[in-house]
Amino acid sequence: MRNGEVSYWWQARGIPPRRPSLPGGTEADVCIVGAGYTGLWIAYYLKRADPGLRIVVLEASFAGFGASGRNGGWVTAALPGSRARYARHPQGTSGVRELERQLRDTVDEVARVCAAPRMPGCATGWSRNGRGETTPRSLGI
Repeated sequence: MRNGEVSYWWQARGIPPRRPSLPGGTEADVCIVGAGYTGLWIAYYLKRADPGLRIVVLEASFAGFGASGRNGGWVTAALPGSRARYARHPQGTSGVRELERQLRDTVDEVARVCAAPRMPGCATGWSRNGRGETTPRSLGI
């Protein structure tokens, strides 16, 4: 596999059929460009906050095509880098502890969302290992 190609996961599963393009102009309260983790996560939370919002997610290829589709399927609360380096920030060690708490809370939130009732066709399973990380057992985009 070369950079820019679809991920191993999409190659193994098969690329989804192309969905039809928008037939013309459309109106929305919110337009999100990109159906990767960030775009879909934003759409999820906006719709949850205000079910009446008209949200359009635009994607050039298919959901999970880019970097999100090349993710190894893991979520971790591990601090990326040195605690000592982070502690040099003006918030010091208390800032490091707060960041680590937020990282753990984020993993818990991803697990909570995956356990909640989902849209048809979204089949994601989760398991936790001893490090507080979670890994999806199946891909459902």
